[in-house]
Amino acid sequence: MQYPQLQRLLCAFVIISCVAVLVLGGPECNQCQLNNNVRCLNETHFSFCARNVSPDLVLQCPDDQICTKLAKICFPKGSTDASCTPDAEVSCPSCSGSTPFVCTSRTTFQMCDGDKLTGQVIKCKDNTFCAMKDHKYCVDRCEITKSVNGFECDREAPLDA
Repeated sequence: MQYPQLQRLLCAFVIISCVAVLVLGGPECNQCQLNNNVRCLNETHFSFCARNVSPDLVLQCPDDQICTKLAKICFPKGSTDASCTPDAEVSCPSCSGSTPFVCTSRTTFQMCDGDKLTGQVIKCKDNTFCAMKDHKYCVDRCEITKSVNGFECDREAPLDA
């Protein structure tokens, strides 16, 4: 008689856990969201999930706004939680002595002097992103999504900026 009661308790626990995960969420990076039919690629960039829109089309929220899972895609930073939050520590390439430049944010790069960064930060022109792996320095939005890992350094700005 205790076995069916244990089964019910286990089922209830599983259901409550699933609901908690759905409600509380967490980072939903690169996953289609039901409320707005987009996928947030990071805190500020998104692409559409619709079949008739190219998945290579990456859009950026306006300045000081974040990508959300709400019906209105972009909201002012601080007014709600971002759908896709960056990891506490973003992994960016470091100077290894084998490459002359490394990305220091999504839109900046710096020259390497052996295994150390030089002081000058070089900014990509508007609407382009750092892409040292492609040996092109900066590429447009469509090219950045073709990369397997997306941004080489997914920071808003270099650490020293």
